[in-house]
Amino acid sequence: MVDSIDSNDGIFRTQNLNLYYGENRAVKDVSISFKKKEVTAIIGPSGCGKSTLLRTLNRMNDFIDIFSTKGEIFFQGEDIYRSSQDVADLRKRVGMVFQRPNPFLKSIYKNIVWGPQIHGTKKDLDELVESSLRKAGLWDEVKDRLNDLATNLSGGQQQRLCIARTIAMKPEVILMDEPCSALDPRSTARIEDLIGELRKDYTIVIVTHNMQQAARISDKTAFFYEGELVEFGDTKSLFTKPKEKRTEDYITGRFG
Repeated sequence: MVDSIDSNDGIFRTQNLNLYYGENRAVKDVSISFKKKEVTAIIGPSGCGKSTLLRTLNRMNDFIDIFSTKGEIFFQGEDIYRSSQDVADLRKRVGMVFQRPNPFLKSIYKNIVWGPQIHGTKKDLDELVESSLRKAGLWDEVKDRLNDLATNLSGGQQQRLCIARTIAMKPEVILMDEPCSALDPRSTARIEDLIGELRKDYTIVIVTHNMQQAARISDKTAFFYEGELVEFGDTKSLFTKPKEKRTEDYITGRFG
């Protein structure tokens, strides 16, 4: 297992983190730090704990009755499992984009404003919709059909809408759980280009099964295997000169 990562500018930091489903330990003693305004890719075989870790960063796993944690997760220096943590506020600050596009069965416009309205935003809604859609690279495609149902959009457009919906909440971090796995190559390229733009303003942590994608879009890469963080570091170095044999075996296709 890699050594503990100590980073003064880490927006997220875990220390000896263990994650369980009942008696099954899905993530084992993981210590890692995610830096501000960087893209970190999490790679590894299916079932290695990638998505479990990702969903724990904004406590999405709280909805699973048998899920439990041991160890610490700090966001901006504060333990996210402390008793005073406002979980709704955490999820506002740490947005999530899922594997399959999941727009609300509402108009494009209402998909964007629904969350901010729930949280009592005082911002101009028209301006919020436009700025969010522009940041998601979708404005020019939908600006004349904002009242259309979001589900009428193509799959790639729906996923960019979900990213815009997340951006509208003004998060500090965007978590992405295999956001391109249900998309065609052209739509995947659009999402990857978008991630390149978003890294200027947001910290992004992305789980991906596509190693080429990780190599293209990320600053740092973490390789997980059977719940362990095997190797973590600069993406180029990890893919060209991995320090661990298991990492080398995985990225060269010898297993996984």
